[in-house]
Amino acid sequence: MSTFNPITTILAISLLIVTAKIFALIFKRIKLPEVIGEILAGVIFGPFAIGGLIVLAGEPLFSGPVNENFVLETFFEIGGMILLFSAGLEFTFKQFRKAGLPAFVIGTAGVVIPFILGYYGSIFVGFSSTESLLIGAALTATSIAITIRTLEELDQLKNVESQIMVYAAVVDDVLGLTVLGVVLAIGSTGIIPGIASILSTTVLTLSLWIALLLGSVYFLPKFLDFVTNLTGELKLTEDSEKHPQSPSTLETLAIFIILVWGAIAYYMGLSPIVGTFAAGMAVAGSRYKHQIEIFNNHIRIIFAPLFFAYVGAQINLAEIIGIDLFAFGLILALAMVGKLLGCGIPGYVFLRSRIKAQRIGIGMASRGEVGIVVAGIGYASGLIDSYSYAVLMGVIMVTTIVSPILLRLTADSK
Repeated sequence: MSTFNPITTILAISLLIVTAKIFALIFKRIKLPEVIGEILAGVIFGPFAIGGLIVLAGEPLFSGPVNENFVLETFFEIGGMILLFSAGLEFTFKQFRKAGLPAFVIGTAGVVIPFILGYYGSIFVGFSSTESLLIGAALTATSIAITIRTLEELDQLKNVESQIMVYAAVVDDVLGLTVLGVVLAIGSTGIIPGIASILSTTVLTLSLWIALLLGSVYFLPKFLDFVTNLTGELKLTEDSEKHPQSPSTLETLAIFIILVWGAIAYYMGLSPIVGTFAAGMAVAGSRYKHQIEIFNNHIRIIFAPLFFAYVGAQINLAEIIGIDLFAFGLILALAMVGKLLGCGIPGYVFLRSRIKAQRIGIGMASRGEVGIVVAGIGYASGLIDSYSYAVLMGVIMVTTIVSPILLRLTADSK
């Protein structure tokens, strides 16, 4: 029985962080999204490529896939929660209400259309009905983190279409996880639930997230007020960025909120990242936003590159090379078209701008870590075999890389 060696895991984390940062700088220099460089670093230096060949003191740096290392996976989860908390800090609940209907419609259509296209497209190329259901569920995903990171790099996070895109991606994520739950239930029981059951599950899941958001908006500012007054550390100044304070209770509370709100969302049956996004939105409307944002930007230096490198490290290029190109090409095309139609058409209806609608569709096309999670759960549950998993991972990888590039091109064309 092999024993866990924390030192090799620490070195593996160090390798992913450093190489991800180096690749990000290289991609920034050649005017490509930094996030692609971070993901590519994970592909190259992960366990399925160079990282799998490195041996230290007789022990491999990666003793298996990264998702089998509980320490790395924990860092990945924390990284995702920090990234989405940071994203939430950019938007207040008041802004969310303004984008409410467009975001809900775009997010819903961005789940329904890709699911239908993914399901019937997979049936057409020869996958079983169960495999096709899982592939369709994976194609509903939108990587909020990757989309937000790209918009940040372009300095366009405050645009109308960008804000709608982010809120729609949250709705998309919540509904996508609901679809996954239904598909897993079908896979385990073999019984397809009725429309009423699917709708009730969807409404319940979305209601839980809205309840978490409303509770966060009401509770967190009051909680921060109470603790800072209790400790006598209410020292918020407009020039605190120029004259940073020593580590204070607020920074500790920020970490506490990120971790606890992620856990709350998880135990409610939601993704931890949508919980921390809600917490970030709640803090964004408080007077503590500026100081917490400065601290959060500091910890992102470590966790953001690791998060995206981990996404890349789950991709096995050897398996992807051996897949059927027609099946891969068709599902990839449907994956892109599904988001362009599902999100772009309602985007045009609300914004009356072809370019803005196109940007929403392109920005929502990246599957990233959310798609990988769905594919991994389906594979672990036995709903898809290794071949189906390789096809799906190939599609997820390409959409993750292509979407930020196209988003940058549409920004440059404006």
